[in-house]
Amino acid sequence: MSDEKPKAGTIDWNLPGLDFAKLIESCQISGVDMKALLEMEKKNIDALIEVNRSAYESWRNLMARQAEVFQETMTAIAAEAGNEAVAGRRAEIARQGFETALANMRQLAETATEQQKQTIDILRRRFEEGMAALRTRGGA
Repeated sequence: MSDEKPKAGTIDWNLPGLDFAKLIESCQISGVDMKALLEMEKKNIDALIEVNRSAYESWRNLMARQAEVFQETMTAIAAEAGNEAVAGRRAEIARQGFETALANMRQLAETATEQQKQTIDILRRRFEEGMAALRTRGGA
């Protein structure tokens, strides 16, 4: 194995001596601009990186918010249930608290679903852009 570090902006496939970009550029196919093809693929990878980063942040924030909502609801239930004036209604208070927590979690799940739809839309648009670029370059 080589101790050389990959150059910035290159992908390390862990194959010593293999420069994938040079390999692709050396393949000459009539009517195909390999550099343009590589640039398009780089845009695809950049888009996927951005989508993954965005999705990760969205999910991390969503999970933190779910935990906060559940904690707030359970704290409110505990405070109300501990009140002697409502001793006979503790079961009802607990039920209402759990229903509130579930409603909040349902809302957060709907938000997550919407974020997933947005992510898929970003990927779909990038795919369509790539296909349009291929058609333009191919003369079709």
